[in-house]
Amino acid sequence: MQLHPRLLVVGAACALALTLTPTSAFAHDDDGHGDDGGKGDLLRSGLVGSTRSADGGADIFTVKPGGAPWVVDEGTVRVRRDGRLDVRIEGLVIPTPPQNGTNPVAAVTATLYCNAKAAAVTKPFPLSRPEGDGRIRADLMLPITCVAPVVLLNPVNADFPNGNPGTYIAATG
Repeated sequence: MQLHPRLLVVGAACALALTLTPTSAFAHDDDGHGDDGGKGDLLRSGLVGSTRSADGGADIFTVKPGGAPWVVDEGTVRVRRDGRLDVRIEGLVIPTPPQNGTNPVAAVTATLYCNAKAAAVTKPFPLSRPEGDGRIRADLMLPITCVAPVVLLNPVNADFPNGNPGTYIAATG
């Protein structure tokens, strides 16, 4: 079997491109350099809505999922090693009746878990109603070591004006 010279060139180019493509195994800071001196990202993740326990939703670090199904249209969380947190969320809503794709919660808090324990929590930040959009930038005091970081969004209500630490409606994932 004889290979066409063009196929050999294309194959070599593909192999070279794969060799030169950076992978996620290397940590990168905003400037694109690998060694960030410990100032880069601790966590960068999307957000997913919680699933009710009755529908198979899981507790995360003993925090129970909300009592209704929640969905997220788009959401991101970034926690930097220096403690800066940025949460952006669009369309955090309950898709089922009686909400029918709307958000009934006026505000949430973001709780960072490190080493399977709550390490820091933000002040409450507003979510638009009925859209379920919100954003917060905050500075958190991080523990010296933060293994397996997770951020949970906790609903704010009259009983829990600083966020319900026992319930989450969205989580990093």
